Amino acid sequence: MKRFILLLACTGGLLQMASVSAQSVGRWRSYLAYNNTTSIAEGNSMVYAVADGSLYSYGKEDNSLRYYSRESGLSDNLISCIGFNSGENTLVAAYTNGNIDLLAGDGGSVYNLPFLLNSSQIYDKTIYSVYSHNETSYLSAAFGIIALNVRKKEIKETYRLNVPIYSVGIHDGYIYAVTSEGGVMRASMNDNLIDPFNWRDHPVVTSEGVNDTVLQLCVFQNTLCLLIKDRGIYYTAGNGLQPLLSHASLKGMKVVNGKLAAFSSGELFIYSSLTDRDKGSIAGIADISSLRDNNTFWLANGEKGIVSIRRTGASQYQTVVSGIVNDGPKRNLDAFLSIRNNKLYIAGGGRGAERFWNPGTVMIYDTDSMKWNNLRDISGFNDATCIAVDPANRDHIFVSTWGEGVYEFENGELLNIHNHTNSALASIYPNNPGSSGHYVRVEGVCFDKGGNLWMTNTEVPGVVVVLKSDGTWTRLRYDAISNPTLADKILIAGNGHKWINLVRIDKSGIFVFDDKGTIDDTSDDISHYYSSLSDASGDIGASEFFCITEDRKGHIWIGTNRGAFIISVPSRAVEGSMTGSRIVHKDVSGNLQYFLADERVNALAVDGGNRKWLGSNSSGLYLLSEDGSEVIQHFTTANSPLLSDKIQSIAINDNTGEVFIGTDKGLISYMGDATRGSESYSDVYAYPNPVRPDFDGQVIITGLMDDSNVKITDAVGNLIYEGRSTGGQLSWNCRNKNGNRVATGVYLVFASTPEAQESVVTKIAVVR
Repeated sequence: MKRFILLLACTGGLLQMASVSAQSVGRWRSYLAYNNTTSIAEGNSMVYAVADGSLYSYGKEDNSLRYYSRESGLSDNLISCIGFNSGENTLVAAYTNGNIDLLAGDGGSVYNLPFLLNSSQIYDKTIYSVYSHNETSYLSAAFGIIALNVRKKEIKETYRLNVPIYSVGIHDGYIYAVTSEGGVMRASMNDNLIDPFNWRDHPVVTSEGVNDTVLQLCVFQNTLCLLIKDRGIYYTAGNGLQPLLSHASLKGMKVVNGKLAAFSSGELFIYSSLTDRDKGSIAGIADISSLRDNNTFWLANGEKGIVSIRRTGASQYQTVVSGIVNDGPKRNLDAFLSIRNNKLYIAGGGRGAERFWNPGTVMIYDTDSMKWNNLRDISGFNDATCIAVDPANRDHIFVSTWGEGVYEFENGELLNIHNHTNSALASIYPNNPGSSGHYVRVEGVCFDKGGNLWMTNTEVPGVVVVLKSDGTWTRLRYDAISNPTLADKILIAGNGHKWINLVRIDKSGIFVFDDKGTIDDTSDDISHYYSSLSDASGDIGASEFFCITEDRKGHIWIGTNRGAFIISVPSRAVEGSMTGSRIVHKDVSGNLQYFLADERVNALAVDGGNRKWLGSNSSGLYLLSEDGSEVIQHFTTANSPLLSDKIQSIAINDNTGEVFIGTDKGLISYMGDATRGSESYSDVYAYPNPVRPDFDGQVIITGLMDDSNVKITDAVGNLIYEGRSTGGQLSWNCRNKNGNRVATGVYLVFASTPEAQESVVTKIAVVR
């Protein structure tokens, strides 16, 4: 311990980096929604739950919460159902795409069974429920049933019954299955279950003599029980069915720890036998489980997360655990991302030829405190498309929507709704009062340096609308882009020129204009509309234009359905002179090819080193060199924890290098190695520092000026390493020029720019 203190003392200021030591270049972190818990399964020491398609668990002994994702070892995303096989101490997790994971023990290793996922003969891969009987778990699926031997970790058999199966149970030598048509099929366990002709319809006739729709079945105390739509629970008795619980609004039933549990939206019924029933009043139950204590029940309770109750007497229940919820994003919706003041702003998005009707989702993540602020749901607020943060007040934001105009918030509270009735924004149907309020389509919002808010108003004559800093409104009309089907985001370049990408094929292209600083006077404006993009070889063939950004040298990058396009001299674009270039790479045979020539680029972002991050529609995430000539990284679901190969949005925190990636399956981030350069060397530090013997990663030196030349020497001046920073950051692997790990000691970091004198900027302590 004394040696550690001496090293800190001699390096001076090394404790400065403690708060960022958890940041590690190359680290992935999932930010998934756990807002609505819908499934639950008690294990031996953990309780597993699924919320918004994501798995998490609660430790019954230590009250710990654990979250699972591809980053932590799962094989996929978006879980449809789970079931705990208590005999094999294994959780079975089925995904919406048919993939299956087995989690051994309580949070142990993951074993993947991609049989259904990879099947080319089964098209609908939906799995509805999991039922365990001894070492076998039966998965009810859209094509029939999967018999999974959990002990052997293999698919035992598949029963293709040509009808979706919702529920399965084994009783008295037969296997029963509830079909999507509301009927019941059964087959003898002694027959060949693979042969669909061995399955027969099982009549379901209640004591009232009516054929009814069965929703679910289970086997309780050697009795077959059926949940019948609008009637309740019936059980087999003799040759017919007898009512057990008459209830028109039951949501589900389940055998848990030897008891039959049934629940509605506000009631819970627990049967110890067919004649012994308890009742409790509990709202919001979506699922129930019990394993260790037959008087303790675990509930999936929607937005309240995991709840545990204990029976204390006849029809008396005490809440033991409640409020097990996660501080995270509200929904896995992330069509728009933006970073301002170390805060990540997320709009849930949703726009197309028709409304998506996604709830108005606005989520704010503070990267410093790592806390989430999810704006409350507001009636009528749907399909949020973009967020603009007031440069004079970071708690004041404007949110555009694909139908209801622009919503204005301050400190999370709604201040105003700007639409066709109180602003210059217009509706697609101005002469139809009944529907016009849902057709004020605004896709992009952003502030200029003067505090004026610029907006794109789609499918109306005047596309550009401005809320000026003095509170007045104006509309700019440009005939070249009148009534576009989809005017997307608006980019204000460093020289003040405004760029708009028009997405749709019927009116697609790029529009650029210079308002000359006179917003209300368009007579002096210069503008040009490009229906296509051309390089030295001619028209590149792009017909859709999905995103646009400006890099640190003022170049404009455009994402199209034919890859990325670069405009190196964008100042001429307003005058009709805009020739750009496409990215050219060598293929595996050494031939020159246009990069992503047939791929849609949905998102573009520029990091602190002026490198480009490209989000594709189907091939994952790319990191390119500054000019795009080199692929530095290519991340897909096959080689990384990336949630999906469909990238919707990208935003980069220039202060830390963290790259936030919005996918169609949720939000994830990658800790990049580039940050924005500092104005001086006054705040340079390295982390981790000191470097401990068990550390074998990269030491990050951050706070450097742009493009710094960095030298690392030992205490007597011998050169150990030399390199150039990416933006304001450099990585060092604690090895010398020969690739050997350096000895214990204090190492000096020198940095300089081409115009500056070299100086010591920090020190690194290494312990072997």
